[in-house]
Amino acid sequence: MNTYDKYLSKRLLHTFSMLFIAAYGLFVVIDLFMNIDEFQEPLTRSATPVGEHQMFRRIGEYYFFRLFEFFELAGPILIVISVIAVLGLLRKSCETFPLLAAGVPTFRLVRPLLLSAAILNLALIANQEFAIPTFAVQLQTPRGSRVAEIQQVEPVYDYSNSLMHISGDRVLVNTRTIENASFSLPETHLKSQHCILKAETARFVEPENDSQNRRGWLLRNLTSVLDPETLTEEGRRRIIPLSNGTDVFIQSEVTFDQLYNRGRNLKLLSSTQLVHRIRNTSTGEVPLRAQSLALHTRIARPITCLLSITIALPLVIRRESRSLITNMAVCSAVLGGFYGFAQGCQVLGMTSFLAPDLAAWLPVIASGLASASMADLVQT
Repeated sequence: MNTYDKYLSKRLLHTFSMLFIAAYGLFVVIDLFMNIDEFQEPLTRSATPVGEHQMFRRIGEYYFFRLFEFFELAGPILIVISVIAVLGLLRKSCETFPLLAAGVPTFRLVRPLLLSAAILNLALIANQEFAIPTFAVQLQTPRGSRVAEIQQVEPVYDYSNSLMHISGDRVLVNTRTIENASFSLPETHLKSQHCILKAETARFVEPENDSQNRRGWLLRNLTSVLDPETLTEEGRRRIIPLSNGTDVFIQSEVTFDQLYNRGRNLKLLSSTQLVHRIRNTSTGEVPLRAQSLALHTRIARPITCLLSITIALPLVIRRESRSLITNMAVCSAVLGGFYGFAQGCQVLGMTSFLAPDLAAWLPVIASGLASASMADLVQT
């Protein structure tokens, strides 16, 4: 990279930083103004009123973790907006004319812009793969609370156990247990008649090493009756009453985080967790489609961002144009159209109209074709 490349890279990174700080600051001000009362409420009814020091600490903790979520949400859009702003400033200050007079093609400006955008996309990838999964519990914490200790149960069907229905009153995130758990066993090859197993608590048990294939749920203090005589041979291998007579172990691939918001909000999962979830035999068709779409979208997103830069350059620095404002408005409208097209593909990918991989990669194909077709519009 020469001096001018470094100048453009620093300019893009500086513009992105200023836009991100301004956007997140505006988000914090609006959200805090609308929900300030939730930070002032005591954690319990008998607790004393919240002091200023404690309230400021709650606010700082809450918005610190929301910083990573906001970066994941607004980062790709702010990268493209920063590129448009940098190109517009270059055109406004006539900095491209000396380059053209020296015989340097306009597309030479793409190199430092793409490099800087690639660095920002690497930061987005690191945020998605490491930061967000690490702070998944904190990102689900309600305003004014320290930890999201209690979550509502989102019932699921276990496709690996003949559509066994798993439900309960609530989940305790810290102890990874379900309170008042309910496991409904239909009349299948596991059991000769329908049965509902209810227990005070249920905890998911992970295998100690890869050689063991005994992962599932340990139901403690059954409040219903299990008749072992109604279990089939396959059912006896998967549903194991313990010797104390009150506990039962049920072999299952439905993990704990599939029963509350983290299992539904795929942004809280890393790509490794997504791949494991896709390969999980207990996953149904609809969740499998959503997980496959989310994984393909993560891979295609950096490519789409870089292609948007190659589209923005010929639209902002056009060969023939009426004004810079018109160029930037047309560029914003075109890129906004591609963003709407990508969102439409996401909606179609969640249904049976488009395959998940096609829904994720179709915007990349469209952006690549548009980038090649608009190359002749650039000022030379």
